[in-house]
Amino acid sequence: MPIYEYGCGACGGRFEAMRKFSDEPLGVCRLCGAEGVKKVLSLPAFVLKGEGWYVTDYPSDARKKGLQSESPSPAKPAESAAPACAAGGCSGGSCPSKS
Repeated sequence: MPIYEYGCGACGGRFEAMRKFSDEPLGVCRLCGAEGVKKVLSLPAFVLKGEGWYVTDYPSDARKKGLQSESPSPAKPAESAAPACAAGGCSGGSCPSKS
């Protein structure tokens, strides 16, 4: 059974009621007893997150272009091996002397 949210015009209160489609509409406020409650539109109780939904399965044209531009660039040729000292590989800022 669906759960509906109702609002009272007299007291300004809101409450929920589980109602069948075949039930008569509510007419009395559960909070103050006044007549004239109305259904209130509210947000859905679920959110579609993660993969497997239309938004993530079929990207827009702008998203496709962004994905193509993020593709890895071609590999650069290997640079000549620099000594460890020049590359900053020695601890303490100085290299041990070779004998």
